[in-house]
Amino acid sequence: MSVLFQKANLSDKSLNLANFNRMVDYVGRLANMTSPNMTIDNNPNGYVLKIKPSTSSTMSYSDWAFGFSISGAVVTVNSGKVRHGKRVAVTAAGLNITIGADQTWVFCSYTFAGAATIMSSTSEPVDTEGVHNRALFLVTLTSGVASVAAGNIRHLGDIWLPGNFG
Repeated sequence: MSVLFQKANLSDKSLNLANFNRMVDYVGRLANMTSPNMTIDNNPNGYVLKIKPSTSSTMSYSDWAFGFSISGAVVTVNSGKVRHGKRVAVTAAGLNITIGADQTWVFCSYTFAGAATIMSSTSEPVDTEGVHNRALFLVTLTSGVASVAAGNIRHLGDIWLPGNFG
């Protein structure tokens, strides 16, 4: 599929298509966790947006703090930091979790001004008076194989909390 734009009043030097296409790809990955497979090209009639069909994600969730990889029923969760205001960042150690039930939540439990731990539960994590429980993702289990759909990812990257929270 392609969409033709009217030629803008730009010189070839004013629009670096290679850099623009890299930026579109990067922003698309951040927004959708997948490559949008879109490029802008210049032809005699104007700029053309080309969209290529995509069947799978080109990004690995294991690249992120609190990211993950899966092998069978084992979910390996990366370490990550909880950054709480001006306090020193607290590291939650990575963890291998064997998923034993469908609809298992993986989350980071952070005791205010204390420790951070990666945990799992079949109940959705809820904050308490002294503990912030940040849901990371919801794992499904089918025939002994764990999976995480893109729509079940709740958080990737370090966790940031305002200083007055907790």
